[in-house]
Amino acid sequence: MISNPNGMPQMSAAFAGWTQKITMVIINQGVVDDGFINDSEKKITFQGTIQPLSEEAIKLKPEGQRSFKWLDVHCMGKKMILKKDDKIIYDGQRYKVMAFGDWTLNNYSEYHICQDYQDGTV
Repeated sequence: MISNPNGMPQMSAAFAGWTQKITMVIINQGVVDDGFINDSEKKITFQGTIQPLSEEAIKLKPEGQRSFKWLDVHCMGKKMILKKDDKIIYDGQRYKVMAFGDWTLNNYSEYHICQDYQDGTV
């Protein structure tokens, strides 16, 4: 059903009962005195779903990244909460936002996030 002025179907009804409250931490990096990098963290909470990225989608990723853990994140709402290359913490693990699907006209956004490594560890 088309129910808004932009003519695009709104996905809220399709996602009803499938979303939950999700909390993540966005890691912002900035340069401080003497050129050192300082991390600051910002906690965000939104309604959405997180599931493993499909095998078919992982096969399309660069070969060197296929062995890492990939997640597909759908966020409800018209506001984009993450951007490509953001570093985040979800469920105690670091991830990097590798892809963004702008479906904001349909009232959601999609992100592909990949397990990140730091100091040679995963």
